[in-house]
Amino acid sequence: MYRIEEQAMAKNRFNPKPLSELAPKWSDKLTNYVEKSQDINALQSPLEEALGPILSKKCRVANYAQGTLFIEAASATLATRLGYLKMEILSAFRQSGLHDCGQIKITSNPEAQQRLQKELKQTPQKTPEKPGLSQETANQLSQLAEAAPPGLKEKLLKLASHRREKK
Repeated sequence: MYRIEEQAMAKNRFNPKPLSELAPKWSDKLTNYVEKSQDINALQSPLEEALGPILSKKCRVANYAQGTLFIEAASATLATRLGYLKMEILSAFRQSGLHDCGQIKITSNPEAQQRLQKELKQTPQKTPEKPGLSQETANQLSQLAEAAPPGLKEKLLKLASHRREKK
């Protein structure tokens, strides 16, 4: 019997323990941090409604405290542009239920641009079509080559061979 209890204790020793048991002070701080982060993420949707999909991808809600909304823009130029749109942003946030929002502060952060570029690289992008001649242009060059002198004829036929392949 003693051996079974000893083995059970050995196995339980390596079981993960809840964070509240290991560090009770840190557990509350982490919980508050997660809640604050989720609240700020929820504020991103009214910003997207106010700015549209293109501008909202280049900025984010950084914080909201004491009636002040802090927005972080990817560049100084964008921050200036958002400054002109402050009233529209403020209206969108008030309509979404944030009635005590009275002020918007916009800052630029170059590191935000790097973060946004990483996100854009992860999204699949449409590959550009390879340049080339249309079939009609290739046919016209071939017809022109028939009446051209031998040196020019060779170059025109080579150029006509660069036509685009149809998919």
